[in-house]
Amino acid sequence: MNAIKKTLGGLMLATVLSFSACQQEVKWPALPVEEVKDYFADAAKTKTIDTAFYEIKDAKGDKIGTVLYSSPYSDDIKGFNGPTPLMIALDAEGRIQQVVLLENEETPRFAQRVVDGGLYEAWNGLTPSEAIGKEVDAVSGATYTSTGVKQSLVARLKAYERQLKK
Repeated sequence: MNAIKKTLGGLMLATVLSFSACQQEVKWPALPVEEVKDYFADAAKTKTIDTAFYEIKDAKGDKIGTVLYSSPYSDDIKGFNGPTPLMIALDAEGRIQQVVLLENEETPRFAQRVVDGGLYEAWNGLTPSEAIGKEVDAVSGATYTSTGVKQSLVARLKAYERQLKK
């Protein structure tokens, strides 16, 4: 799992640097199917839909989910030590299945408090609209990290809703 987080974090960082370096539209890189197998066991193919937005398909070509990355939409949102980049997995019905904190500069002890406090599970089963509107308390002892995660999630889901309207 840590290898996946590091790989995805590196993929995001390289793309964000490219995205930030030029004014023209940048094609978001392909997402290797191996990177989503932990979240979508039946994944056979990924399709880039838009910036940090991937559709996941099974061997028959049916959509089984969506993967969203919070970067670059939340890069200006900080936890305690910097950005709190997220991967958000949505099931085939568009409900949040899992939220994962990717490679970051947060103090590991505080980042673990957020995990142990159940913050990432607070949005499971919700639609993006429901998650945006849900009041979620910060985890005691990791307030800055929690707040960064919450704000990153909301920023990304709002961007996702705009992407769907294109």
